[in-house]
Amino acid sequence: MTPLARRLTALYLAMLLLLAALGGYGQQRFLHQAALLARKDAAVIDLAVARSAAASIQGPLAVTHWARERGMVPAPDALDVIPVAPSPLPPPTRRLATPSLEVRTIWR
Repeated sequence: MTPLARRLTALYLAMLLLLAALGGYGQQRFLHQAALLARKDAAVIDLAVARSAAASIQGPLAVTHWARERGMVPAPDALDVIPVAPSPLPPPTRRLATPSLEVRTIWR
């Protein structure tokens, strides 16, 4: 075997080992990514359960039940509620400038 052939064989074997190591590392990264995706799915499910539990404590119905347990009544059911009409808007203090931009759309 010539010295050039030996060098090329050694280079080929080194590159082959490097490629095998790189493939092993890539496989480890792939498995790590799969584990992270599984953890993410579990976290999304846990978040949905936690939001459901929080809605039962802080949601509108929970606030309504809490208020009724303490003797509060809705405003339409109270006897001393006087409905008041909203006040009119104040007159404008200045005129708005006329628009100076025109946009045309052509549908084709």
